[in-house]
Amino acid sequence: MLSFSLTAASSVIKYPPNSFCKSGFNTRKTIINQVVGYDNVPYQQCRKLEEDKMKYLVIVNPEAGTKTLDTTLEQVRSAFEAREVIHEVRLTQFPGHAAKIAAEGLSEGFTHMISLGGDGTSSEIVSSIRDTETVFGIIPGGSGNDFPKAAGIPLDTQAAVDNIFSGRPRKADVAFVDEKCFINGFGVGMDGAVAHDFGELGLRRLGSFGYIVGAVIEAFRFQGFVSKVDGEVGTASATGRKLLLFGASNGPFQGGKFNLAPGADIFDGHLDIHIISDMHPIGRLFKIQKVLEGRHEGLREVSIVRVKQLRFETFTDLPAHMDGEIFTLRSGKHSIRIGEQRVNIIVPA
Repeated sequence: MLSFSLTAASSVIKYPPNSFCKSGFNTRKTIINQVVGYDNVPYQQCRKLEEDKMKYLVIVNPEAGTKTLDTTLEQVRSAFEAREVIHEVRLTQFPGHAAKIAAEGLSEGFTHMISLGGDGTSSEIVSSIRDTETVFGIIPGGSGNDFPKAAGIPLDTQAAVDNIFSGRPRKADVAFVDEKCFINGFGVGMDGAVAHDFGELGLRRLGSFGYIVGAVIEAFRFQGFVSKVDGEVGTASATGRKLLLFGASNGPFQGGKFNLAPGADIFDGHLDIHIISDMHPIGRLFKIQKVLEGRHEGLREVSIVRVKQLRFETFTDLPAHMDGEIFTLRSGKHSIRIGEQRVNIIVPA
């Protein structure tokens, strides 16, 4: 009888499924080529290659999202066992642990890293596996799940697990603030303050709606700031303006529901920079709905430009977030850049 534990690792199954070498063979062969460098793999060798080479490491953040972890893990366990793939499940225990587990998984020969958590968990994993041929899959389990939405990955647990086995790998972009990577979005100013409120005011229990509550709070509380922006921003330069928020989007959504950068695409080799000037608290409040719907482009307070890199400077410490993970951005000069096609993500076929 196979056992399953919520501590370090789950059951390990030794034989891959027959279904891998049937109708999905072309997709499977693509993955094999990318993982182990084989081309023109004969059909009869498919099962042997998979048996020898494919190993799945599922990295779970038990603190992410609002769903009951036991139920979600049972779905995942059942799906992997039904397909008889070699796999392990490991749970994170502290911030940064997902990156450490992923790095260990690379050294142990895992070919597929699967994130079960939020964008922050996925971001940590990507920080360890970027620029490798490791295949990255996502089972959304966070509050916002902005990055899987940008990749077209289903938010339903069972559908997301199915996508891991039926989808196709595609190279996605990764972005950097200074030398720290993010996969979906970076924000400083009011959106950074909202991310801080989400964790510190107990808004997480509300799911993505908690970000809306935080935005309403900060509409009346946040103090604007001054920043200097140059590089490729051109007419969107923020020099001399008092800002409400400044950020960079790889994907269109942040905070689960805010369509901050409607044209952003994780596969296009660019970042969408959004700069919003400060305004009266009542004006901020009325703009929230427009941002939720992605109808803020064209407003006189809003600049959205597409770049590959830029430099910016802040003159005071500011609340910030990267993929929903909060930190304080220290005053000084900083850089943002895009890294094109740096992670091999499984998307729907």
